[in-house]
Amino acid sequence: MIEKISALYDKSIICRHCETPFSTKRIRGGSLTMEHRDADFCTRFKEKSMNPILYSVNVCPQCGFAFSDQFNAKLTPAQAKIVQQKISSKWTQKDFGSIRKNEEAIACYKLAIYAAELTDQPHSVKAGLYLRLGWLYRFLDNTAEELRFIGMAVDEYEHSYIHSDYMRGDKEMSEIRLLYLIGELHRRLGEFDSAIRYFGKALEFRNSTIESGIIRMAQDQWQLAREEYKEKQQFKGNEHEIG
Repeated sequence: MIEKISALYDKSIICRHCETPFSTKRIRGGSLTMEHRDADFCTRFKEKSMNPILYSVNVCPQCGFAFSDQFNAKLTPAQAKIVQQKISSKWTQKDFGSIRKNEEAIACYKLAIYAAELTDQPHSVKAGLYLRLGWLYRFLDNTAEELRFIGMAVDEYEHSYIHSDYMRGDKEMSEIRLLYLIGELHRRLGEFDSAIRYFGKALEFRNSTIESGIIRMAQDQWQLAREEYKEKQQFKGNEHEIG
């Protein structure tokens, strides 16, 4: 508990809908020990109950509007009206501002996804929410739900690529990182044709990027996707023979 107290701090937030001030928890940068980073950038920490993504969503206890720091700074009058109708009018006051477990964080992300859809947030913002929600299910070993939300994430990331809004949701998200991530999410979904295509697009940056680490990852995962695709085709062939 001492570790949690030292790593967590209270952050003051102003609701972007009703402008009510409230407090929510955050994790201090550099306070956790990283153990591993999955190929889709999901970071595992030694302190499993303290992953920063548990606290990335703010939920206003007054009106129920849930949002991340990447949401648009202000709602339009039309957006505010629909939030009032669809969220606030049905909201029973609840405070998500204290220590969160995975299940509470999942509830926060689902609230934020609903709010993001209602208020037409950029594709990259919605994609990031879907992906992190998938990771939360990964932490719970719920593969079916993990893959369901990864599927939604990759769809939004592809729209983000088409509309070039990917830096809006994540300032570290360069074009090559996005192409790689889309490829990796397709690979995890077993969509190997799409995975190989996007990894190939990332590798086209081989001679024009300083992100050499992403190039190496794209090369490794491209090879892995090709091997997995061959295995899938062989399995289909064997299944056909048996049938």
